Amino acid sequence: MDNHLVSTNELQNDGKTIHLYFSREVGLYLAYGFSAFFVTHFLNVITAFSEELQMPVALLRKSEVSELRLFTIKREHDYHRYYRLELKQSFPLNDYKRWAQSTKWEE
Repeated sequence: MDNHLVSTNELQNDGKTIHLYFSREVGLYLAYGFSAFFVTHFLNVITAFSEELQMPVALLRKSEVSELRLFTIKREHDYHRYYRLELKQSFPLNDYKRWAQSTKWEE
């Protein structure tokens, strides 16, 4: 997975896009930043905070990706590598900062 690409995609996220990256190490799809935030509006998934990328991350099984696709318009897909999904509606980012803080471990 290209960390620079992940960061760029999330910095340029228009509020209507979910980017999913397949991790061969864990066999799951990962959504970072705004994409992770949007995923949690549709699915109850595991979330955490990526120290390496300094943004929240959501972990999705293949079945959860299939379920998520019901709420989106598929734009790009590279099996076991990447999904780019466009939401049918945009979400306000008002609660993003509070939500992102909630994904961090308490110190």
